[in-house]
Amino acid sequence: MNPLTHTLRWALGVMLACLMACSTPLAAADNDPAAEALGTYQILLEGVPGTGGLSYHIAFNPDGSVYIEKKFNGRDEAETHQWQRQGDAITILPLPGGVITDFDHASLTVIDSENIDVNLNVTGASLDLLEKDTTFTLFRWHETQAKLHILLTLVILIALNELFRFVKWSGFAFFVGLSLLLTIFVWPYQGVAYWFKWAKIYSVVSASVFFLLMRFTKVHQYSLAKLFCVGFLAINIAEAVAQDFTMGFTPNLLNGVAGVLSILTCYYGWKGIRADDSPQKDMVWPKMTALWIIAYDVWNFAYVYLNFPASASAQLMVIVAATIPALFIKKGTWLQARAYTLAAWFMFYFTFTNFYERNLWIFPRNDTLTYSVAVLSLVLNIACVWQLVSFHRARQAQQKPATA
Repeated sequence: MNPLTHTLRWALGVMLACLMACSTPLAAADNDPAAEALGTYQILLEGVPGTGGLSYHIAFNPDGSVYIEKKFNGRDEAETHQWQRQGDAITILPLPGGVITDFDHASLTVIDSENIDVNLNVTGASLDLLEKDTTFTLFRWHETQAKLHILLTLVILIALNELFRFVKWSGFAFFVGLSLLLTIFVWPYQGVAYWFKWAKIYSVVSASVFFLLMRFTKVHQYSLAKLFCVGFLAINIAEAVAQDFTMGFTPNLLNGVAGVLSILTCYYGWKGIRADDSPQKDMVWPKMTALWIIAYDVWNFAYVYLNFPASASAQLMVIVAATIPALFIKKGTWLQARAYTLAAWFMFYFTFTNFYERNLWIFPRNDTLTYSVAVLSLVLNIACVWQLVSFHRARQAQQKPATA
């Protein structure tokens, strides 16, 4: 069996498994004792631009207690309230002296076993929310299904990356044809309002198309085209750095500095970017080091974890989906894989927004974890600077004429 056939069969099998897993809630989740009452629900909201994402994770317990987790604007809050139900109407009772007051005046209505409509009955500004997000639907959360969704994200993105490598027309069909159809018929109706997300999806899709041109035309021979590749990477890092500095918390500032160092070191070896001579015509960056890739991955995960914690698990899979092929399947292809996998994930998110938010696996977060990941990000990116200094000194030593 040739590699292409093997890759296509693998991808098809994984996609079928994903459809089977995600079509209905897993039965095991419905046997949870809490599910006899209402169960666990969650929602991811956009938040006011510059404040990061906001998420609620709410467990309605049979004993009348409700555990609420709220992650927003660099903070994490959790406390237990009481809840009451009359027919389809739910009331979350205020907690004297409590810090989570979001649901004190809220109207909650059970739609079915999977959805609860919520109207907070307050202004969005009072909670750092967009006004449109003061009304939303809480989605029933099934733990096993959510974790399976996150793991399948990794597998399917790697499979798609290999498909785009081996089948020339697949990349153009996906990033040009499919994205145009979805732009017209699907994406405008999914409720995504934050302009940054729209800018992000079209920038990474455009970059993916450009990288296809780098592979299959003579564009890769021009220095300006190679600079575009570096610029795409640097601008994407800079956008995240700006968000970190805007948040202003110490872990964000540490990670922001790490991002600046990542920009300063990402240029190394850019003149060597080219389409290689393999049958796949991969766009390779031979001098991109494994250390830089790992440092970037940690920085990027830290950025999401600090600013959009509810999405951290999914974004970790998206990050790793580019690193595994670049380090273990075809070295030098990281930037190509990063663009393809990130664009594919954004297209999935814009197409199946509610499904994505229903099946998030939210990582725990506290000061120890946020400081640890931020410090690790900074240390690794300082190591990248030291590595480039070492390379420079080694070149100077080689160029220095021998003395008698």
